[in-house]
Amino acid sequence: MMLRSCTACVVSILAVLSLLVPVLYAGDTVRPGLEDMESWSVQVAPEETALVTALKEPLLSGLDVAAALQDWFDGRLLDSQGKKTEAQSKWQQGLGKLSGLQPLPPPQWGGIPDASFTVLADLRMGSFPNVGLRVVQWTVDNLKQYGVLLFPRERPADAEYPLILYCHGAAFGIPNNFCLWLAELVEQGYVVIGPAMRGEDLFQMQMAINGQMLKCEGEIENLDGEVNDCLSMLSAAWKLPYVRKNEFAMIGHSFGSGAGLLTAARAGDKAKAVVSYDAWLVNPQRYYWDRMARGANNWLSWADFCNQPVADQLRGLMTRSIVHNAWRLQCPLLLFMGDAYDGSVFHLSHADLRRELDKHGKKYVYEPVPDGDHNFVLRIGSEPALYALKKQHAFLNTHYPPLASKNDAAVAQPAAEAQGAAAAGAEENAAGEVEQ
Repeated sequence: MMLRSCTACVVSILAVLSLLVPVLYAGDTVRPGLEDMESWSVQVAPEETALVTALKEPLLSGLDVAAALQDWFDGRLLDSQGKKTEAQSKWQQGLGKLSGLQPLPPPQWGGIPDASFTVLADLRMGSFPNVGLRVVQWTVDNLKQYGVLLFPRERPADAEYPLILYCHGAAFGIPNNFCLWLAELVEQGYVVIGPAMRGEDLFQMQMAINGQMLKCEGEIENLDGEVNDCLSMLSAAWKLPYVRKNEFAMIGHSFGSGAGLLTAARAGDKAKAVVSYDAWLVNPQRYYWDRMARGANNWLSWADFCNQPVADQLRGLMTRSIVHNAWRLQCPLLLFMGDAYDGSVFHLSHADLRRELDKHGKKYVYEPVPDGDHNFVLRIGSEPALYALKKQHAFLNTHYPPLASKNDAAVAQPAAEAQGAAAAGAEENAAGEVEQ
């Protein structure tokens, strides 16, 4: 069965899908008082506004605001029951609980989960005859996971290739056309792995593998369990004889880049370089507060997340926050951000991250991309994508270079030219590039 990878067909679909933020704890009853978010902007009591405003800085700073936050929730419930006076009193009480706050403890993470690959299928890409593409399966947290492994078919017997972990955007599986983008990295001298991550289909545009449509077990956890998916896939890849052990670089977009940044933080000195495209939920405290303040809805499942006890919510925010775990990062970072939507929570949370990186003396480059929207990297061959890819190529060559090849001229071909050729070929071949 053919896997369509026509840029014109696929990217238009991906542009829509990747704007959707995945759902966490979907299906639960939303905490009373939070049922109708959008109606809140009609009329908001000044007492509630005062408490929400006062909560902003301590919440974003990672302080323990549990007592005041509980008063906000209690006030919301009372307000939804028509008890306006009691609600206003509760919000006023919350204002008195924002002094002498202590920092929330950093999350206690475990080690890298052990895993091994089972190969399910070998796929072919017509434009890249020397690039192998395998569908692999492994287990983590008692969940069966799926992903792709891309590698050079012809290689020296003793070769060990640097490893790249690709973390895709949204939560709908691996973008089909990106297999071509990843194959170019293999031709440059890397091995590439890409997890679909828990609760997701293997591919955004599904195809049968051995007669089955593969879907990872578990549910979407919005940058919690997905980090274990990434770490365990690294563990399995390091067992391959042609992969360098205990090191990797991460390339990610949006949802996946958020998970990938946390993966790099947990991996410590095993992470050698990070390339991040418009990472999502970089500072979940900021996304959380935006919803409290009736701001833009960039966390669609926020109300479901709020079903947990307040203390668990705050712990969950700290676990998912790369801003509050930036001190753990030990590798250089290239942080891309489309500048066409400047001023969004994506930009604000990256400003938070940059302040933390500066505070801890971390090495990074922040790169706004001219005319780039949130999904510019998915538009293979576009000016913003080519602009970023050239910088990505130089960054990786400096901080995590590919394995030297006998054909140095081919390896040194500018990545932008290679991507442009692949995009043109994909558009000409609308029937698809990848098949079993």
